Amino acid sequence: MVPVWILLCYGLAAVLVHLMHRMYVRGRAGAPNREHYILVTRNHEQQMEWYLRAISWYAHLRGRDCRITVFDEGSEDDTLAITQLIKNSGDLELSVYGFSGRQGEDDMRRQAAAAEGETALLIDLRVPMEAAKIPYVHV
Repeated sequence: MVPVWILLCYGLAAVLVHLMHRMYVRGRAGAPNREHYILVTRNHEQQMEWYLRAISWYAHLRGRDCRITVFDEGSEDDTLAITQLIKNSGDLELSVYGFSGRQGEDDMRRQAAAAEGETALLIDLRVPMEAAKIPYVHV
């Protein structure tokens, strides 16, 4: 005779698969195909890799494509070097731009040019607590 807990585990696994499939189908209907994160940085070498990896993991867990654009306002640390290393690794679709503080949000959005079916989220990391908009980041 098969132990009851084995049958229970099998039944729970089947229910879980059906629930996840339902969430997947609902999430796809009318949802944007891609997420675009626009990050504004200045001297964020300590956090930059984590921010980029957190965004990437979150998008993959949700089954969405992800694009990241980084605007750097003259960092004096290794923020750009770290970002460039991640870009060169090919793991992420990542664009890096330098900018002056005189550029406005509209200019950055225009330069980052959101594509069709893409939701864009601007996160200005120079502002305290903005990093909390990044998934898995607690400020």
